[in-house]
Amino acid sequence: MKKIFKFIIILVIIATIVTVGGLIFTNTFFKLDIPDIKTENLEFGKVVKNENITDSYEIYTQKIESEDFINLIVNSYIDNLIEEFRNNNSSEEIIFSKDKAVLKQIIDTYKVNDDLVSIKITSMIKKVYEDEYSTEIYSYNFSMKSKIVVTLDDLFKEGYKTIIPDGSYDCFLLKFNELELYSGVHKKNISYNSLLEYNASKKLNAKNYDITQEEYDKLFSNSIDKNKKMVAITFDDGPHATNTYKILDILDCNNAKATFFMLGSNIEKNSDVVKAVYDRGNEIGIHTWNHKELTKLSLEEIQSEVNSTADAIFNLTGERPVLVRPPYGSVNNTVKSALSNYILILWNVDSLDWKSRNEEKIVPLVMNNVKDGDIILLHDIHSTTIPAVEKIVKQLTEQDYQLVTVSDMLKAKGYDTTQVKLFYSARQ
Repeated sequence: MKKIFKFIIILVIIATIVTVGGLIFTNTFFKLDIPDIKTENLEFGKVVKNENITDSYEIYTQKIESEDFINLIVNSYIDNLIEEFRNNNSSEEIIFSKDKAVLKQIIDTYKVNDDLVSIKITSMIKKVYEDEYSTEIYSYNFSMKSKIVVTLDDLFKEGYKTIIPDGSYDCFLLKFNELELYSGVHKKNISYNSLLEYNASKKLNAKNYDITQEEYDKLFSNSIDKNKKMVAITFDDGPHATNTYKILDILDCNNAKATFFMLGSNIEKNSDVVKAVYDRGNEIGIHTWNHKELTKLSLEEIQSEVNSTADAIFNLTGERPVLVRPPYGSVNNTVKSALSNYILILWNVDSLDWKSRNEEKIVPLVMNNVKDGDIILLHDIHSTTIPAVEKIVKQLTEQDYQLVTVSDMLKAKGYDTTQVKLFYSARQ
């Protein structure tokens, strides 16, 4: 009996040694195979490497160190990707390193001229227990003088769209003498000459264009055909350091405008975004300072929440907003009385993007319910809303809708906003 007991103990010891040795051997000789993406170019600024290795995942990223407005935008984009990656991959401990989820990011920078610079962010992601990496590429293009994100509309005449159709690319990268267009990871190079290069270093502004006023009006007019269908897309809870810029790019590419109901608490830390929304011809409304439910506040507290936000917007744009969207759509007689000098804008098509966080649910929910004169509710603080916006804008445009601001739609539909002070749509 003693011999059997000793034999069992020996077997247990041997099994333990083999198991531990196997783990050590596996993690030592079969470590994570992380693809090496070499930086193509670094023509301005510098990058700082960061690592975060846990039992569940490994993260290898870079952050840009350049002008403050560039750092804010680019690094916020990277932080959002990292946060999303962590949320999706922190639920379990992985025994073998090779089975961990991995995120690796590389930054490349390019200097086009004394004003224009570009940044490319390459992200490689491996899911847990998988061997293959997926690659994502995103880019930003900046004017150092104007301190704005530059779009193709800022750089070229309308004629460029005959060469680069709307929706044919996800992002673009400025190089010294050509554009790189990216659709996923697929790249296409186009020379500037073929795009009718036009005042490449100047901010989109009538006074900066070396053309007549008639030519400018023809290129950038925001005329609305009252006889055509129209809807107003609206965004709540922003501005957001990166998401709002991406939405602006989508709108610009489709000759669309929208209304952004902003929180005062977000305006303070995203002043450049506020200016970009305004400069690109969109409308800015008030969503209060702290997103408090106004029906639970006193008259004075309601006015403070709204007026302080209006002041912040006016200080950045020079135009005082008149539209207010009460948080949660909550309105009572006290709210109406406190905000009698404003126009209250609610909605009649709710995307529920805050709830589903899923473009496959957001898009049909909007498209199956939208009609002429509707006000659509979305949120620019959720990254999952961006691909949904791209599809919604494209499908509405294909269905011959004009995408306009709330104020422009109410005016086109003949509403007197000096008399009517609360709207759910422009077909009520």
